[in-house]
Amino acid sequence: MKAIKKFLSSLWRALFGDTMRAFGVVSVVLLIALAIAPAKDHFSQWHGYQNGYLSLTRDRGDAVSLRRRFAPGIQQIWLPELGVVDRCATCHLGLKEASLADVTTQPYRKHPVIPHPLDSYGCVICHRGQGPATTVAEAHYSQQAGVDPILPDRFIESGCGQCHQNEVTGTPQLNLGRKMLAQYGCVNCHVIKTPDGRIMKGTDDPPSLEHIADKTTREWIYTWLKDPQAYAVSATMPNYNLSDADASDISAFLMGSSTPRAGDSDAVLIPAAKNADPTAGASLYGESFCATCHAVQNGAGNLVGGDVGPELTRIGNKAKPGWLQAWIENPHTYNPNTLMPHYRFTLQQVAMLMGYLMNKSDSDYGANVQLNAATPSQIAHGRRLVAELGCAACHKITGVGKPDNFAPDLSRIGSKPLAQLIFLPGMEHTLPSYIAGKIKQPQAFGPGLKMPQFVLTDLQRDALTTALLSLDDRGQTMPDMLRVAGVQQTNYEPAGQAGKLMEDLACFSCHRIDGHGSDLAPDLSFEGSAVQRQWLDSFLKNPNTLRPALTRRMPRFNLSDADRKLLTDYIMVVYQSPNIDPDTAPPAVNPPALVEHGRQLFYSRYACQSCHIANTKTDKGYIGPTLTQVGSRLNPAWIYAWLKNPQTLRPGTLEPNQNIGDEDARALTAFLMTLKNSGGQEAKR
Repeated sequence: MKAIKKFLSSLWRALFGDTMRAFGVVSVVLLIALAIAPAKDHFSQWHGYQNGYLSLTRDRGDAVSLRRRFAPGIQQIWLPELGVVDRCATCHLGLKEASLADVTTQPYRKHPVIPHPLDSYGCVICHRGQGPATTVAEAHYSQQAGVDPILPDRFIESGCGQCHQNEVTGTPQLNLGRKMLAQYGCVNCHVIKTPDGRIMKGTDDPPSLEHIADKTTREWIYTWLKDPQAYAVSATMPNYNLSDADASDISAFLMGSSTPRAGDSDAVLIPAAKNADPTAGASLYGESFCATCHAVQNGAGNLVGGDVGPELTRIGNKAKPGWLQAWIENPHTYNPNTLMPHYRFTLQQVAMLMGYLMNKSDSDYGANVQLNAATPSQIAHGRRLVAELGCAACHKITGVGKPDNFAPDLSRIGSKPLAQLIFLPGMEHTLPSYIAGKIKQPQAFGPGLKMPQFVLTDLQRDALTTALLSLDDRGQTMPDMLRVAGVQQTNYEPAGQAGKLMEDLACFSCHRIDGHGSDLAPDLSFEGSAVQRQWLDSFLKNPNTLRPALTRRMPRFNLSDADRKLLTDYIMVVYQSPNIDPDTAPPAVNPPALVEHGRQLFYSRYACQSCHIANTKTDKGYIGPTLTQVGSRLNPAWIYAWLKNPQTLRPGTLEPNQNIGDEDARALTAFLMTLKNSGGQEAKR
């Protein structure tokens, strides 16, 4: 012990025995400390990547330019408004180099073209990961509290959803996922509050079960509950994997709780419906454009038709004849809020459609189902199951209220801490893996979970996962200057008798007016400024196609003269654009020289025939509406204003703003006003 003390004392005197020696020792230590930092950087991972980049680009033809733009050392982007520090460009050196498009080696690949400058947004906004890190392990794979690992490539579109609450052309997977959240009824159980303040609403339009006994049989309900997709492959209702006894008890309760609805009686059946010609019914089905909303499986097993209304492949197995007749006559009798319009069919037409639809059945579907009369205890058990499964979250059911807080709020699911999640054995411990696994097999996470099994493809599951990952903390707190709000529905309702007529015709199921309705058909907010009264009256009497390439058409509603006049007058008076001044409009009839000048502009300078048809014998444009009768359809004031700037009248329209001058716009208007017949003969070149 004494020897050790003696040695330390001797060492101290040797190093710090006097002021000069102490100063020298401290200087050497400081010099060594200062040398450690650059030496550490020299051997760091990011420094190796930068050397690799220089080696990669050394022998390229543009090596001098690449070397000049190369910035050594740590590269950092700071976004204080988002609380983001991003150093990804320290290693990813070729992000902005267009000439490196042929390079496949990471981290030197060029970034794909995106509409945002990388210098302004960085990488972690979209890709996640730990921005300040300078090693691959920490930047890409860190699972520390509050740090997200980098997203798998297939979910990258979720980053776009943090800012964009609207539908974006370049994000098909995100768009599909958001659509499915509403279409599959996810938001009927889960609350999803979007960053722009909206509560997401469902678009699945689940039917009321308050009068289900008028519509179908207990046997059909039982068979449907056992496997919804066996009846309709497009069914969005999940499979609850119910036992035979549970399905039987639920069907008994639903039939027992059903109350009759006036107008759904078998006693008023049309006798001719039983012997109606199915071929004539098929023709009427096509002429009425029922396939715009309803799909039917063809002989090859492919679905043909729209997804606005339910699939009709086996409607004959489901619907009672009396109910189907009443529905075709006026669907609003059974469901006042239905999206289906009141067609005003004659009794003969009703019989034709009934004959056609009742023949759409499958003799094997539910053929072996035989149910005994239910006991009171079985009915009570069915009621308990309906409440436990949350059926009333989607459907109106007599005696069962809509459940509150039935499922977790998903407004910030994209930032769910990993510590709050339970992972299945063998599952990767990441949030995307958890969400995708929960969607694929929810019951595997616990036998007591209420989430049912949805029948989805891998593409659909990835789309839903992408949409849910976009609902994160950053998206909720994104500054307003970076947020692109979604299209919000207004509460607009047309007034008076015309408003009631438009409700009866379900105009908003296809059209949007003053921010309310659908985008299946053109926006009618300024229709009164756009069209001529005589054309509108004629169109409502017998709608024809304005876009030959589209299979969706407006059906004929068999309106009376009085109803047609009421609707025409209302549209012409109420739906006016403040940007259209009829008093300053070009005249409807113009000098031949001006018309000829407009024709030349149409076919040469502006090449309008690329998208439109003015002459059916020569023009091949099928993107925009046909113009063969535009002179009889549109007002000259609207045509002139549209040519000047179509986006002002209908924001988002495909028609580009070509910055047409006043004189050219007047000449084009003069030419278009001469196109008044179906063949467009005046447009001959």
